[in-house]
Amino acid sequence: MKKGKVLFLLVSISGILIFSSGICILGESIIQKINNGNWFWVGTIALILINAGICLMINAKKYR
Repeated sequence: MKKGKVLFLLVSISGILIFSSGICILGESIIQKINNGNWFWVGTIALILINAGICLMINAKKYR
């Protein structure tokens, strides 16, 4: 397999996993907010993961 294709698969799959993790953590943050828990830092981490996952998925196309 070509080095570019391996990098493309590595970056795109990691972007999808990080994005999905951010969505799951966002759901947990919403649940904590509904239950009047400490949701701010969990929501901030979710936002960071969602944005990082999207950036990785967009940047993966340059390795294709």
